[in-house]
Amino acid sequence: MEFREVLKKRSMCRNFDGRKVEREKLELLVYAASRAPQGGNEPVREYILVDDARYVKMLRAVSPSFLANAKATIVICTDLKKAEETMGKQGRDILSLLDAGAAAENIALMAVELGLGVSFVRSSTDEAVKSILGIPARYRIDIIIGIGYKSRNRPPPIKGFPPKVHHNMYGVGWETSN
Repeated sequence: MEFREVLKKRSMCRNFDGRKVEREKLELLVYAASRAPQGGNEPVREYILVDDARYVKMLRAVSPSFLANAKATIVICTDLKKAEETMGKQGRDILSLLDAGAAAENIALMAVELGLGVSFVRSSTDEAVKSILGIPARYRIDIIIGIGYKSRNRPPPIKGFPPKVHHNMYGVGWETSN
């Protein structure tokens, strides 16, 4: 499938149907995430795959922005101690967040191929999420990704906004062909 066609299908979703996501599909999502770049080629990113309905419900309860009724989640975390030791403070504070975003995007793109939808959220209650999932203090929760089959009764997706692109220098316009 051509990349533009993949992007048109949109994986972002906040309304899922009641079907459970198969283990094989969850494994492929984690596989896709693990192929994203990591600053300094250091493995400081880890994933917590949550498909037990009780834990998903608890995550939803402590994450106000988690509006979706997802059937599973992947929590992307960074080992801050290891990130600082291997990449310094910039690696810990900035590069690891960029890397987590790349992993999340890989998950979103794979979700399209698997007929799934995803919803990205950040928790404002990291300590509660850490407590529920047993995450050690040295880890930062970067992104919580809700996963499920898109409901047929969902609202239409928000259309992409035209990009503001500067050509070679700020203020010089770039005209795109689409």
